Amino acid sequence: MNSEHFLRKAFDPQFRKKLIRAAHLRRNIYLVLFFIGILCIFIAGFAGWIILSCLSLFLAMLSLVIVTKYDTQAAFLKIIEEEGNENP
Repeated sequence: MNSEHFLRKAFDPQFRKKLIRAAHLRRNIYLVLFFIGILCIFIAGFAGWIILSCLSLFLAMLSLVIVTKYDTQAAFLKIIEEEGNENP
């Protein structure tokens, strides 16, 4: 979803709830991938597999960056919701 489309839907009260739920769901999926990546780093490290350890580190870092994106999106939507509740 591009920025203009997201902002248009973010200010619609009905659609904002769906966007918040979707952001939390996606964040949780990528958070699970982050923990899987961390677990694979330890498994590969103890087994001595350097390439798998590097790939797992990449997966964990990428997942963490994407989790941050969806956390920021959800925080932005909550701020809009709170501002909308204060100003009828």
